[in-house]
Amino acid sequence: MIKPENQFYIFGMGHREKYLYKCGKLIKIKSNEIAHEWNVEREKFLYDRYMVVIWTKENQIFLIEENEQGLYLSEITGEEHKDTICLASSKINLPDFEDCKYSAQLRILHQEILTSFIDTTPVPNIYVYDTAWYRDGAMMALALEKTGNIELLRPWAMSVCDLYDRNNKGNEEPDNLGQLAFVLSFFVDKTYPLVQRIVDEAKRITENGLLTGMTDYNHHEIYSTLWLKLGLTRLGIDTSFIKIPNEFDSYARMFWMDKREVERETPYQNDYNEWYPYLWWATKHFEAEPIDEKYLEIKYPMSWEICASEANYEKIASLSEEYAKNKCGAPHSWHASEMLTYLIEMKK
Repeated sequence: MIKPENQFYIFGMGHREKYLYKCGKLIKIKSNEIAHEWNVEREKFLYDRYMVVIWTKENQIFLIEENEQGLYLSEITGEEHKDTICLASSKINLPDFEDCKYSAQLRILHQEILTSFIDTTPVPNIYVYDTAWYRDGAMMALALEKTGNIELLRPWAMSVCDLYDRNNKGNEEPDNLGQLAFVLSFFVDKTYPLVQRIVDEAKRITENGLLTGMTDYNHHEIYSTLWLKLGLTRLGIDTSFIKIPNEFDSYARMFWMDKREVERETPYQNDYNEWYPYLWWATKHFEAEPIDEKYLEIKYPMSWEICASEANYEKIASLSEEYAKNKCGAPHSWHASEMLTYLIEMKK
């Protein structure tokens, strides 16, 4: 993982306004306006407790903290908070994950997912992406369902009109159909007009029972078909019109949500991918393979993506010049979601 030149923390979980704390400044990310600034003597980042403590050279102590109710800035005197300011408020659910082996890591990963919203739109990273990706949104749904925050996706899901996100150079990627159906299944039933359009489109691009089209510029028909079956099944729609292809699909073992449809004996290779680590995590999840502790270091951020073809890395320079130079988008909602969903299953 590329290390940023300065420690930072992104505040504003869910639909709350997003703030960046770095180098003694609390900055509104949307406008790049400095909301508060301190003459810092020292600072402490409590990443898994959603806090930053600031000691100033004027012998004052300030606390920026976020909880289930909102985001707050307080001056601390003794053990008391005084002059508390509410910077943003909305209700979210923040489980402690204490029944899980990696509870601190899970709290950090959950925070990274919850801060991956631009207003109400879920995005892979709030700096380098401007629009939602259906694939990443569906993975966020899997994570947010586990933490009781699925309602955060409702405004975006109910605003979607296009069957495809068209983010990969305008391509109509077939996995989008199932991913959109899956997200919609939390909020609507099979009578919803967009659901019928998904079914009609799936039938249009199906040849001899097999989905056609390219996903991530390659043939991933098993992966795309499994997403479609999952989404439509959740909506109570018959999926007998589609078949699982027999051809090898390097993405097939990333679909850990239903392992029954993937041939387990098919040879596969799962080397760690520093640029796109979510691919490795998904296959680890499918195979239920143990994770080396070196990938579970408590740090912030814990998720990222490097050298993505459609990301605008110039925009992350305000967060980290190192990230911009090395084309790194961190944190990253798909990576964080893959880690969180697998680690939740790894009980003590």
